[in-house]
Amino acid sequence: MNHVLENMYVVLVEPKNAGNIGSTVRAMKNMGIRHLRLVNPVEYRDVAEQRKMGYRSQEIIEAGREFTTLAAALKDISVVFLATSKKGKWKKDFLPPEKAAGIAVDRALKEKIAIVFGREESGVTIDECQLANYFIIIPTAVSYPSVNLSQAVLVVLYEIYKLAEGNRKAVPFPKTAPKKTFERLIDNIWNLMKSLELREPENGLFHRSLRRALNRTRWTNADVAVFDRFCKQVRWFTENRAEILPEEDK
Repeated sequence: MNHVLENMYVVLVEPKNAGNIGSTVRAMKNMGIRHLRLVNPVEYRDVAEQRKMGYRSQEIIEAGREFTTLAAALKDISVVFLATSKKGKWKKDFLPPEKAAGIAVDRALKEKIAIVFGREESGVTIDECQLANYFIIIPTAVSYPSVNLSQAVLVVLYEIYKLAEGNRKAVPFPKTAPKKTFERLIDNIWNLMKSLELREPENGLFHRSLRRALNRTRWTNADVAVFDRFCKQVRWFTENRAEILPEEDK
């Protein structure tokens, strides 16, 4: 088993067509990737259309895992790529599939990588897109740049497969903290700022901007630990300020 491909996870967000799920696992099988995660999928396991489109790929279906939210599906993932055709305020720094594959393969030598594909019709929500570290866009020759779900999966995974099978040498990147640890960091910083009477709403402009800014940085477990301690120290100081400062500084 190719170690790089073993660390690749395909995540489908609320797929509405069982045939698309079948076509997706067929594409995964062809490209040597076996980990499938689905967020609130339509019924598919014993659906004839899924079995037809996913011919000889049912072991991926059987081992697939289901989640109620995208955040839950990504808790143990370090690096998240989101394939989308829709640009927006909260989606920046788009990569073509071949460049995204280069980053993904390098990082997969040491950590788990998720390739996320949104809903067939509506993509992902603002909150969901903020879970991504990178965005992938597939160039097309038409004015409406949208391809079928399984086609998008095949295009992206093909680029990953090409590089993974090329026996690329490991790049000395430190291992990135998993998403559940990164989410704790964001919560710690946000809660600290609220304790300092920051007048910003939950999931408002600042909160979203904070998440986007932190997502652009490669956080290791050690990095998160440093900022956890920083937040803890500031909170301790603010709670005990009256007892610490000299009278003239209060």
